[in-house]
Amino acid sequence: MNNSTSNAIRGGSASGVNANTAPVCTGPGWKNKAILFQELSAELSEKLEKSAVRQSYTNGENIYLQEDEAEFLYIIERGHVRLSHLREDGSTFLYAIITAGKSFGELGVFQRSVHADTACALGDVVVHKIRRSAFHLINESSAEICRALAVVVAKHYRAYIESTRCLSLPSLSARLAHAMLNLLDSIGTPTGDGQDGKLMISGSIVTQSDLGAMARGTRSNINRRLKEWERAGIIKIQDRSITVLNRTMLERNVLNTD
Repeated sequence: MNNSTSNAIRGGSASGVNANTAPVCTGPGWKNKAILFQELSAELSEKLEKSAVRQSYTNGENIYLQEDEAEFLYIIERGHVRLSHLREDGSTFLYAIITAGKSFGELGVFQRSVHADTACALGDVVVHKIRRSAFHLINESSAEICRALAVVVAKHYRAYIESTRCLSLPSLSARLAHAMLNLLDSIGTPTGDGQDGKLMISGSIVTQSDLGAMARGTRSNINRRLKEWERAGIIKIQDRSITVLNRTMLERNVLNTD
């Protein structure tokens, strides 16, 4: 295995992610990019914004655990957050890595219940958290906030269902390709000047353990597939990051049953 492939997606925690390189939504950007606020009138948006509390988390710190009481909805201002689900067999399914402007924790807030997943900081993270009671106090006088929450929950549930398709795919190639396509769509960054349309998955954000948790594969087998795809010209591995050169071929691997 060559060094570029073995280092492309590192095992362990992504301690290389820091506040200087992580995506940021400063000023009103954290609010403007959030689906929730896009669904609200200016008046309700202002009320929720005033109730938000800004909080920082360090790399590897749990923001909340599965089955914790859902006291807050969170919107990311800076950094990345890993969302995972502990399955009944004791295994962990990493179903998403989200970035600045995205929200999480809304299902428990909507249901006035507990969190159905675990949220963990990936690198240094800054969030704005809105207490559950703020939503329900507003909801007593306006159904608009309830509708907005329902839209957010529905969109995120659809994304979750799409990510779980990976678990039923018969081959590692199919599962890995599916996971990488989801990552490209959620946190992929343009290469160079962005004119060539190619997207990159940063090796300082997505670790080998992350890909294994998403694709149900061991580190060695995932590295073997990455090496094969690099030789085939599907991807390029450089400076711990993966650039997808041929998305069509990667999509075809989702149909791979070998």
